[in-house]
Amino acid sequence: MEISLYVHVPFCRQKCDYCDFFSIPSNRASCVCPDEKYVRSVLNEIRFYVKKYSVSRWKTVYIGGGTPSQLGAKLLFELVSGIKSAVSDKTADEFTVEMNPEDLAEDILDSAQKAGVDRISTGIQALDQKALDSVNRHCPLQTAISSLELLQKKWKKKLSVDFIAGLPGQTYSSFKKQFETVFNFKNIDHISLYSLTLEENTPLYKKIESGKIKWSQQKTDRMWILGRKILKENGFIQYEVSNFARTGAESLHNKVYWHLENYIGCGSGACGSVYGEVSERWTNTCSIKNYENFWLDFNPESEIPESVRQVEKIDLQTQEFEWIMMGFRLLEGVCSEEFKKRFGKSLEERIGVKDGLFFEWSKKHLARSYKKDGKTFYALNERGLMLLNLFLESLL
Repeated sequence: MEISLYVHVPFCRQKCDYCDFFSIPSNRASCVCPDEKYVRSVLNEIRFYVKKYSVSRWKTVYIGGGTPSQLGAKLLFELVSGIKSAVSDKTADEFTVEMNPEDLAEDILDSAQKAGVDRISTGIQALDQKALDSVNRHCPLQTAISSLELLQKKWKKKLSVDFIAGLPGQTYSSFKKQFETVFNFKNIDHISLYSLTLEENTPLYKKIESGKIKWSQQKTDRMWILGRKILKENGFIQYEVSNFARTGAESLHNKVYWHLENYIGCGSGACGSVYGEVSERWTNTCSIKNYENFWLDFNPESEIPESVRQVEKIDLQTQEFEWIMMGFRLLEGVCSEEFKKRFGKSLEERIGVKDGLFFEWSKKHLARSYKKDGKTFYALNERGLMLLNLFLESLL
């Protein structure tokens, strides 16, 4: 069996004010840091799923976080090598590791390349010191630029960078200027451009709610649209709501999520989903202590307790909506024949092609249908994608 793999490394130097992902500030003095115990635990969990699902090859692998580059060169090599050796076919269509700019050094890039990583994703977020300071971002502007220079010099494979539109302190001028800098680095072939989302209980949310920091949703939306225009003018094709790539450089791993395909999730805080006669999704504990205590000396005969992993069954109705929800994130949209094959139903009736929701959005020039390779697709256009949440809420 071929399947994709996501590995979560939940350690960060310091949490940014906007972040609500599961991560823990690493501190070697307090022993809260990535170490061999964590890597061995993850590899034991991976081997468990390889056996359970008879995995012979990884379709795609994505090591995210947190900050996987906090592992350092030696542990990263051990993790990547262990992932590859867990299956009989060592090839993968794509192998991505997230790395923060401040962790980038020649040794970790050499280690990644030697182990078989072929794609790096690095979170720049902004090339504007005022904006970085506003969200307590721990990577200074000059460090970010130096990391891009090092990547251009040393990294010869795929490279993705992340940016956020609408950070407090950003101006239209500074936002536009950062892309002029980025386009000087010719090895960047993928850019994720996100609108700043305020997540409750984050420090940034509290600062904005209290009036300590000024922020505008309308300005954020306009800034994101400006970013999209700049990226398109410079050869980056929007293929998903927040993702842009040069031809052939789309994220294969993320397409696994968007097409609702099987993937194994390993590591503290990770999620995984497998579909079939019995479809299930699991979420691993966010207690690193509980996670390591179980997986470090794992007994194949023992059951995985709820304190380590919680499992939910995914009924067909939920799968159906999630398939539509994720598919409409893509500019190519959803395929009628694929929906019929997977769910035995008419996609046209489900989304209202003749007289329902999709019909109304088409009349407003927010959606389109088209033929490709003999198949029928339904999609939101660029204007429609800006209103994706409204479209999906109406489909519920």
